[in-house]
Amino acid sequence: MGHDPVARDRTFRLQHWGRSLAAPRPASRRSFAVSAGVIGVCAALAWLCADGVVPQNTAGLVLMLCAIVAVIAVSGVESAGLLGSWRWVVISPLAVAALTWLTTFVLRPLELYFDPVDTIGALLGLGFHLSDLARAAAIAALGCATWSLGYLVGLAAARHGRRRPQSQSRLAFPMSGAAASVTIGLGVLLAGALFVRQGGPSAIIHAPGSLHSSQGSSAYGQLGIWLLQGTALYALAALLQNGSRTARRVFLVSAPLGFLSPVAIASRGLAVFLLLGAVVIYLRFRTPRWRTVAVATAAAVVLGVGLEFSAVARTYAQSTSAIGAIRLAAHTPVGTLQTADLSTFDDLLAMQQLVPDSIGWLDGRSLAQIPAALVPRAAWSGKPQSFDVQVTNYLSPGATAGSPIAMQGEFYWNFGLVGVALGALILGALFGASIKLLLSGGQLALLLYALVFPSTFALLTRALGTMTANTFIAVVGIIVVYLAQTIALGTHLSRVSFTRSRPPHAPPSR
Repeated sequence: MGHDPVARDRTFRLQHWGRSLAAPRPASRRSFAVSAGVIGVCAALAWLCADGVVPQNTAGLVLMLCAIVAVIAVSGVESAGLLGSWRWVVISPLAVAALTWLTTFVLRPLELYFDPVDTIGALLGLGFHLSDLARAAAIAALGCATWSLGYLVGLAAARHGRRRPQSQSRLAFPMSGAAASVTIGLGVLLAGALFVRQGGPSAIIHAPGSLHSSQGSSAYGQLGIWLLQGTALYALAALLQNGSRTARRVFLVSAPLGFLSPVAIASRGLAVFLLLGAVVIYLRFRTPRWRTVAVATAAAVVLGVGLEFSAVARTYAQSTSAIGAIRLAAHTPVGTLQTADLSTFDDLLAMQQLVPDSIGWLDGRSLAQIPAALVPRAAWSGKPQSFDVQVTNYLSPGATAGSPIAMQGEFYWNFGLVGVALGALILGALFGASIKLLLSGGQLALLLYALVFPSTFALLTRALGTMTANTFIAVVGIIVVYLAQTIALGTHLSRVSFTRSRPPHAPPSR
């Protein structure tokens, strides 16, 4: 077996993959200072444009869009240097942020510039001028810049002290079939209860829109989904590490359930979370070939188109059957499909026109309610509405769906431009520090990072209170899965969480 060329090739690729994460670049304070300086200049220009010092015309709009692109490019290059490889940047929060910003804050403003009528109903009724478009883009650019600056600081702190990593035992994911059966069974029970409460199979056929609406007090169902997804991620790690039959069987059962259970309640995001988390686990243990990358990229494009189509179909399903919604979505122009998911910028554009002249500042109220979001609505009947729903009450009175205005919009409504700059800076630093989970070499840490990575999109675009609560539920689900496996296998808990060590297969330091 030791002479098997396939095994030798795999061992070589795993060693190279491990060293690419463990080997930091030579220290370069000058490079970091230059990157921070460029981002700082972009942030200053965005602030001046939002304040009207930089003209809010076509040139100003183009300048803001270029500033966002420049921030993404500089942050990506600096992150690749800190992490030692572009491949690790692909599974970093910055990658999710970059894709989100390019589509939401670069592509969408350009679409509105060339076709102002192609927008959501609230903004179409309110109307907007070029100056409003440029100012909204400036607010978005300011948040992108300070978030990226905080991210690089947090990332640099996470990498501190990692130049001579200590040796460690192999990162092990032993699999207990009995423990997996318990978490899968509990997950199916909780997620199934939510599905039945939302209408069950009959709702899919006759009123699919009702599956996604009125999902208050649904924390138990989300916990069930994360029990299924956490079991699938753990099984995937065990399968990639040792290829055991138990891990393969558990994965073949839990992965489809983890993907289909959120689809059954029309929560596309949670289904995507599982896929992105699986990417993190896979890249932690394998070096992909170019053919694998090409196939994965093609699959991602197909999946993206499918998600956009499903977003429009779900919107139509609010007032018609599933078959009717699919037919209407099929006849919807391709350009209009993006409006369903990119309307975050439209909502931000509308709200920045109303705040503070028509709608007063929140003065931190939505941020103060973040801890309250963790309390189940069943235990607190007077629990405040989600921030996104509050936005809907102003833009589309009577509607039930939330209207996200992104991280920038929430910080702006609370404290203006100062809130956008400081709030995004702090949030970015937290995401940068989260890389420590990937570097730590622990089982639980890796599973939690597989949750943090896809959660970046939600925390950047949706209400911070709601998404913090959802992330907390996901963390609980992951920990329950991990504890179930640990207790069933009788392993020791004190050394497997956040140990400072090198990735598997990296050579011991001298």
